[in-house]
Amino acid sequence: MKKQSFNTIFAIVLSSLIFLSCNNDDDNGQQGPNADTFSSLSALIDDLKPDTQTFELDPTTGGTITGEDGTIIEIEPNAFTDENDDPITTPITVNLKEYLTVKNMFMANVQTTSNGQLLVTGGSFDLTFEDENGNDVNISPWDIQSRIPVQTNIPAEYEDMMQYFVGEVTTDDGKEVVNWTQGQAEFWMDEEGFFNTLGVEQGLSNCDVLYNMVGETPTQFEVTVTGVTDYSQATVWMFIEDFPSIVVITSLNDAEDALATYANSIPTGLNATLVAMTVDEDSYLKFGSLAITVEGDDNFNVDVDYGTTEELSALIDSIVD
Repeated sequence: MKKQSFNTIFAIVLSSLIFLSCNNDDDNGQQGPNADTFSSLSALIDDLKPDTQTFELDPTTGGTITGEDGTIIEIEPNAFTDENDDPITTPITVNLKEYLTVKNMFMANVQTTSNGQLLVTGGSFDLTFEDENGNDVNISPWDIQSRIPVQTNIPAEYEDMMQYFVGEVTTDDGKEVVNWTQGQAEFWMDEEGFFNTLGVEQGLSNCDVLYNMVGETPTQFEVTVTGVTDYSQATVWMFIEDFPSIVVITSLNDAEDALATYANSIPTGLNATLVAMTVDEDSYLKFGSLAITVEGDDNFNVDVDYGTTEELSALIDSIVD
C-alpha cells in the first residue's frame, strides 16, 4: 500500500514538473518567432554591409585593381605620399567596396540622392588606401582612374548625361545616410559600357545624374509601419521602378508619428516599392514591403512580420529582378 502511494505521488510530481517546464518554455519565449535578432537597427544595417575587398600594391610601379564585380581601378606610379608629403615606397593596401546594383546599394546602406533630389544611378564604389602600418595616405587624384561597368538599366535619355559624384556619409534624424555632390574630375562613357573617371578621390564615387523634374508635378508622402511607435528603430527604403534609384526615408513628420519624404521631392505618378525594416522591443527583425504609385500627399502604411536576413535578401531580389 505504501509502495502504491509512493508511486502515485511520484507520478503526480513528475507530471507537475513537466507541466511547469512546458509553461516556463512558453512564458520565457524560448520558442520565439522565426527571426534573426539584433541589438538595434544600426546593428542590423551594419550586419547587412558587404565585406571589404583588399589588394596589395607596389606604389613605385602602380598597377591595376579589378574588383569582384568588375570595377577597375588604374593607379599610376608614385601616386601616394605620407603626412610629410614624401613619396611612399612601401606596400599600399587598397580597400574596395562595389555597389553596382540597386540591391548592393541597399545592402551597403548607400542611397542615391543629392541634397534631397533624386538621382538616376549607374553604380558606385568606395575606395580607400592605407600604408603598411594601417595609416591613411595622401593621393594624387589625377594619377588614379576608375572604370565602372554600368549594370543598372539607365533610361536612354540619361545615358549620355551621367556625371561623376562623390559621396559623404551624414546623419539624418540619427540614421546614417549618404549624400552625393558633383566631384571635380574628368569623366566619360565608353563604347564598352564603362563609366570612366580620371581624378578619383578617396571615399565614395558614383556614376549619376540628377533626375529631371521638368514637366513633373512634385509632391511628397508619408509612411507608417505597422506596430512601430519609435521610428528611431525603423527605416523605410523606396526602390524606384521607373529608373534605377534607391532612397531611404528617415525624416519624421511634424507630428513625429510617421516618416516623410522631403517636400516637392517626389514626382507625381512615380512607381516604387517601399521596404520597411524594424527591430522590435525583443530585438527581433521584422520587415515587409508595399508597392505604391504616388498620387500626391499620400499616406502609406507598410505591414511588417518576423523574418531572417536571408528572407529579407530574397524579398529584395524579388523587387529588383
